[in-house]
Amino acid sequence: MKFVKRFLKYAILTALLVVFLAWYFLIGPHGNLEGKDFNLKSNGLWVKHAWVGNEQETAVVEDLALKLAKYDIEYVFVHTGPFDSDGTIPEERYKFASEFLRILKAKNPDVIVLAWVGQVRSELDIDDADIRENITTTCEKLISETGFDGIHYDIEPIAHDDTAFLTLLQETRAELGEDTFISVATDEWQPSFLSDLAGEILDKDITSYWETDYFKATAEIADQIVIMTYDTSLGEIEHYEWLVEQQVIYLTQILNGYDTELLIGIPTYDDDKESFDPLVENMESGLKGIIQGLNNRRAEVSVFTGVAIYAEWETDDAEWGIYEKLWQGL
Repeated sequence: MKFVKRFLKYAILTALLVVFLAWYFLIGPHGNLEGKDFNLKSNGLWVKHAWVGNEQETAVVEDLALKLAKYDIEYVFVHTGPFDSDGTIPEERYKFASEFLRILKAKNPDVIVLAWVGQVRSELDIDDADIRENITTTCEKLISETGFDGIHYDIEPIAHDDTAFLTLLQETRAELGEDTFISVATDEWQPSFLSDLAGEILDKDITSYWETDYFKATAEIADQIVIMTYDTSLGEIEHYEWLVEQQVIYLTQILNGYDTELLIGIPTYDDDKESFDPLVENMESGLKGIIQGLNNRRAEVSVFTGVAIYAEWETDDAEWGIYEKLWQGL
């Protein structure tokens, strides 16, 4: 009888411990701060290629500058590429960039404008040293001759063990110097055991979620990491909000101690594709997930920099209204 009682006692204690751990890691203790309490006015926005590829009226660029200030956008990722397969970008592709930057910064001198450059990984062989050299030379030219404040790399997909991309980052830093801003758009984080499992079940080449060590290696070089928290294939709003919350919690933990900014990207587009449902992944659900994550006691809030919105040309007045309400507290 004593044995049975002792067994039941330990079984109950074990069950309670399992329940507590499940609660702590799946839900966790939360505060109740609002988005405005986390808004450092250092948010990001992806904007379309036409700003530098086509001639723009001064008033139109000035309106954009005022819009950026209104919505606390500090970082602007201006589509300037894509790279050709040899790692170059013809000047014709961004021939109005200097004028655009001049007008924008005259109206909003605090904005940081980054050349958004990238390509599909299979079309850009960054394993090739000559192509990497062309890429870094192109980036240096965009900085020195055009006037961008830095580079925003968006090469997709990058697998969690892609050493060539880390080499490209190192060579970019060497080419541009320590004072030039380097930003990187990345896939979401996932634990290594999930990557290993996916590698067993799926073709590993399409397993592009990043693991902890790869984020840390990137943070050693880049000034900013921007997580593309969308195209998740999730079909329920609460599931997407939970995923965004977990990204905030774990990435702020992972990047704690690194001198690297962290932005969490959320979508406002309406694409109809298998991996994305705009009724699930959108401005409202994305912001709610971020706010939940920052309210979670396990998050290292000091690591968080801001939100990044993809994309300006897809964001309507109603969505900006949600942003104002949830993130700016207006």
